[in-house]
Amino acid sequence: MKKKRWKWFAVLVGAVLAIGGTIAGTSTGESSKKIYGKEPVELSFFLRKRETTHIFETIIERFNQSQDEIVVKTIIVPNPDVELEMHALNGEFPDIVEMIGSSDESIRQYAEGGYLMPLDETGFLDRVGEGYVEYLMMGDEVYILPLSVNFRGLFLNCDLLEGRGSAIPESYGELLNLLEEIRADGEQAIIFPDKDVWTLHQGWDAVYTVEWGSRRDAYCMAAEGLIPLQENQGMVDSLEKFLELRRFGQERSWETGYDEAISIFAQGEAYMFLQGNWAYSAIKKQNPDINMMFIPFPADEGEEPDIYVKLDSSIALSASCEYPEEAAKFVEYLLSEDVMNYYTESSGGYSCIRGGNADLSFAKRFVDKLEKNEFVLETITVPERVNDVRDQGLLKLILGQDETYGIREFLEELDGAVNMRKEEILDDVGWEGPA
Repeated sequence: MKKKRWKWFAVLVGAVLAIGGTIAGTSTGESSKKIYGKEPVELSFFLRKRETTHIFETIIERFNQSQDEIVVKTIIVPNPDVELEMHALNGEFPDIVEMIGSSDESIRQYAEGGYLMPLDETGFLDRVGEGYVEYLMMGDEVYILPLSVNFRGLFLNCDLLEGRGSAIPESYGELLNLLEEIRADGEQAIIFPDKDVWTLHQGWDAVYTVEWGSRRDAYCMAAEGLIPLQENQGMVDSLEKFLELRRFGQERSWETGYDEAISIFAQGEAYMFLQGNWAYSAIKKQNPDINMMFIPFPADEGEEPDIYVKLDSSIALSASCEYPEEAAKFVEYLLSEDVMNYYTESSGGYSCIRGGNADLSFAKRFVDKLEKNEFVLETITVPERVNDVRDQGLLKLILGQDETYGIREFLEELDGAVNMRKEEILDDVGWEGPA
């Protein structure tokens, strides 16, 4: 029955396109009324990622203005994870949901709970570029449509660097020398948003992918008892560098939040910002004229950093959507080349949709690798308990208030959390040894 149901949905998508022509076109209100003869259908779109909220709002506004048949309304709440759970429990799962990544534990829970529509036979996945769909399988189905990937690294204010005659650092040693020089001149070298605990692991991610590589392999080797995290030299080295960088940050970095850090960097009050490319849109929103570059975290002398990416925003459709035809029409609009170009240029993400990339010259070193498929897509579902241990442990390291708690103690604690959930982690990735 399920296969027949979604074959019907695929036929329905084709019918929508045949009736509507190009989705971004200008169907008149008169023709709409002849087809529908009623008030516009309302679809709910639940947004979860605050950096892209304003981008989706613009896309939705343009879609609503482009035709008279459908009105998409956003749901924006302060705590989207909790609110989405409440919607599900109350039988009010939104028609369209923005998911974040492929490794969010909640995606699997919603799929297994029957809340998400399987997408395999809708035709949408044909629009996805090479190298992504295989990682999205949950059982025999795909439930999310990936829009973009993100990557972690180092934002640089090019005007500030040029003003002091400094070059872009090509190695970790050059980076340290540059940070020392900036600090010696009494200027703010790098800014950290440590008050928001969720940002801590993202900065560490930028460093450890250079030192070690895949979190997937590190966690799986720890879960198998092959290399405990505290004995993984790459993990140890990455934490040493991650903490060393804080010598050049602001005092009491744990009192600076993400929004404040964005503002400080955007206004040219700090030379560098260790984050992910998702911060691009927020920085540009505050200072559209900023001249900045985003580079992979520099490796040691003579080494080339590998590029690791993670799925960022993706779209899921409700299995109980009352208006699947209209939902399909909105998704087609979203995947159109013009819209995806706007999305990637505004968000700074790299499109998973064919033909969807606009100007991403600010992150050229990443894009060059992505265009050549010279990247590793990091996919692993890490249980929330493990992530909680990681984030709280990183905060303790940053605070430095416990003399008995250092890098080894942190990794031992994290290793214990991984082993407590090892079956979950290993089953999720089907791990058969290092990639």
